[in-house]
Amino acid sequence: MSADNERRRLPRLQLDLQVELVDQASGDTLGVLVNVHLEGFLMMGGLTLKPDHLYTVELRPITPVPSLEPVTLTMDCLWTRAMGQQDRVWAGCQIVDLAPDEKQKLAAMIEQFAHEAAEEEQHQRMA
Repeated sequence: MSADNERRRLPRLQLDLQVELVDQASGDTLGVLVNVHLEGFLMMGGLTLKPDHLYTVELRPITPVPSLEPVTLTMDCLWTRAMGQQDRVWAGCQIVDLAPDEKQKLAAMIEQFAHEAAEEEQHQRMA
């Protein structure tokens, strides 16, 4: 088991739903979720994502789902890693501010649409 996996307390969950992250300050789409749990997530985004930077974002399904409301939270972009595509990065993010009602919305999104990420796929994405 890798050091990354040993440090993780919560399983990474993939959603059977595409969720975009919209920056509340600019209105720009920063990227899409790859996997998530209640303390953080992996996302795929553009070069504008900067490590050690706080973003207030709204998580919203790309295709609207009547039973889901967008989730507003503040995230800390912990790291970015270049992808094979020149203008895209993987970004590891920690949720640093999530109001109780927003946490309930995120939990509902995870409960309705999540499945555990395959270990091999996690290694490929994190390597």
